[in-house]
Parts: sequence; structure tokens; C-alpha cells
Amino acid sequence: MLFGKKILLVRNTETFLVNAIKNALKNAKYEVVDSTYSIADLSAKSKNINLILLYTDEDFEDHRDAMVYFKDLCVEENMLVMAIGDRDAFDLIHQYIPKEDMAFEVTRPLEMSDLLSKVEHVMDDEYEQQRRKCILIVDDDPTYLQMIREWLKDTYRVGMANSGTQAVAWLATNKADLILLDYDMPVLDGPKVMEMLRSESFSSSTPVMFLTGKNDRGSVTNVISLKPADYLLKSISKDKLLTTLDNFFKSRK
Repeated sequence: MLFGKKILLVRNTETFLVNAIKNALKNAKYEVVDSTYSIADLSAKSKNINLILLYTDEDFEDHRDAMVYFKDLCVEENMLVMAIGDRDAFDLIHQYIPKEDMAFEVTRPLEMSDLLSKVEHVMDDEYEQQRRKCILIVDDDPTYLQMIREWLKDTYRVGMANSGTQAVAWLATNKADLILLDYDMPVLDGPKVMEMLRSESFSSSTPVMFLTGKNDRGSVTNVISLKPADYLLKSISKDKLLTTLDNFFKSRK
């Protein structure tokens, strides 16, 4: 089992079923911290948590302030959230956390083996890797390509392409959440590559940021009509790039 993984079990009161869930998780070698829905309790207990497990009941409607708190954790810390409840509870949660951002929803009556299976699935390191945003870097300079990959790989899944043609081929079979595109490349330059990506159904809506050494007015003006998500210079520092990307993904939430 996954020793050292910590679960925050959030419940209104300690019922027989809540205690049964807690014991089942502990027997599966997870560390379980339980909390009420009060913000003070959540703030004190949500540090270094790997998964938030929401146990909902008939009073769940009263915990909208907690939903805002969980939403912020999802956006700012990419927190994993699962919920146990019924359709009404899930619909309320989705007013704050989009369904696609929930790890799982477990409907009552609860099958303990099903819950444990889902928890084990989302706590696996491979699942966490798959949840990360994916960034495709397109640059004909292999040294720079590898450097940016090293900068990003601990935070994002990273794809690499050394030309526009290779980028299109990669995107035909993989999904990217963002493309970092060099401007000055042989055969097809950045603006032409971006136009090509916009023409393909599988990449037409994928946001593109230019990451380039070209900072002259003409180059910038040339891509304004293409509406890139940003225009970054290669002189950017690692910290500044990571902050820019983090802010970009938060803004899209």
C-alpha cells in the first residue's frame, strides 16, 4: 500500500459509517485526518494533505463557505478531491469545483471496497502525473528544448517537438494544455506553425505562448492578430517562467 499518503476526511458529524470509512482507510495504511466543515478546522488540518475526501449529508447545503475553500485549494494547489454522497450534493459541489476537476464521486449506498479501490487509484503516483497539465515545447534548438523541459518537468508533463511538422504529429495523438512556441525556426517559423495549429481540429483551441529570442516590434506585431496567450522572451528566468505558467492556468480556472 501507499505508506505516508495522507487523507483529510471531512464530515459534519462522526457517524457509524464515517468511522467505518476512517478505519478502512487506516487499515489500508493511509494516514487519516478528520475535520468538520468549519473553515477554522479545515485551515488547521489541510496542510500536507494528498487527498480531500468529502462525506456529505443532509446538512451539506450549509457548507458553501467550505466549498469556496476547497475550490481555492483545487485552483492554487491542484488538490485532489473526492466526494461521497448523492446527486444533489454533487450538483452543489459542482457550483464551485467543476466535475472534471473531481477525482471521483462515490454514490451512496457505499461499497467500501469500491471506495478503497478509487482512493488507491487516485493516490497512485502515476495518476498524479497524469493529472498534471501538459505543455508542448516547440523549438529547433535541442539544447534550449532540453533546458526548458528540465525547468518544467517537476510541475508539468512535458512534450517536445523540434519543428512545426513534428508538433502537429505529436498533437494528433496527444493532448496539450498549452504550447510554448519558438518564433524563429527554419522551414516553418512560429507564426506559420501557429496558423497551422489553428487549422487542425485537434489543436485549434489549444492556447499558444511564444517563447522566443525575437523582441523587435515587427515580430511582436506580426503575431498579434493570431492572439497568442502571451509573448515571452527566452531571457526569462526559470522562476519567472514557472510563475507566468502558474498564473496562466489559474486564470483559466
